[in-house]
Amino acid sequence: MLKMAFAVCLAALAIAGTAAATPPISTVVSADGTFTDTFDCSFPLQETVSGSYRDTFYFDSAGNPVREILTSQFGGPLTVTWTNLATGSTLSSHEAAPLIIYYNPDGSFASLQNVGLIFNVTIPGHGTVLLDVGRVVIVRHQGIVFEAGPHQEENGDTAAFCAALT
Repeated sequence: MLKMAFAVCLAALAIAGTAAATPPISTVVSADGTFTDTFDCSFPLQETVSGSYRDTFYFDSAGNPVREILTSQFGGPLTVTWTNLATGSTLSSHEAAPLIIYYNPDGSFASLQNVGLIFNVTIPGHGTVLLDVGRVVIVRHQGIVFEAGPHQEENGDTAAFCAALT
């Protein structure tokens, strides 16, 4: 009987703790922006990101952020378009990989991981010219600590991609 009373007390505390915790907060963010990409090719590209994604923050029992997950599946994937302004050539890809960010107890960035399809740029009749898919883990002050799958952009293997934009 004592064990049962103890179990009931523990369950009540757990429910009370859960009720007091800050619930996750989700927002839908428009990601319509353009910038100059000077790192993929020997010539500058105009890179445009369009679409929307869901940004969800998770909190500990004290209300501090512990994790953030950005998913582009809400309302469709993000579209990334690269344009060589000198030639007018363009290539596009959808980005569907969730980005998971972890925070330290003080709220500062701890690490992030990107899991899934980051880029898959294909040209009909030619195949894939840029593929970034798999998992990448980046830790604060350490950089990339884990990588699985082909990550052509991250590893600088962009020759076919750049040639298609000339």
